[in-house]
Amino acid sequence: MEIEGSKNDNGGLTSTEKDDASFLRERFLFLIASLPGKACQVGMENGMKINANLRAFDVSFENILVENLTVPSAPETLLPMSILRTQDVHTIFCTDI
Repeated sequence: MEIEGSKNDNGGLTSTEKDDASFLRERFLFLIASLPGKACQVGMENGMKINANLRAFDVSFENILVENLTVPSAPETLLPMSILRTQDVHTIFCTDI
């Protein structure tokens, strides 16, 4: 029988690892809560960049509701409301946080 001294039976994480995970989760949720209403540039997985105002994230974080979506390469394109799948989003860049 092998016993790892730094691991415990609760998920295999040490107390320090749990504290670190908790801190990161709190910071992530703070970021998500501060983004709605912000104008951002979203980099899509296919390489396209779009500009939009973030409005909301769904509970499972699978979709992002955006408004005033524009594509810089096609400035005549404006979608008043749209939903982005997070699996298609590569980056979100906001300067006003």
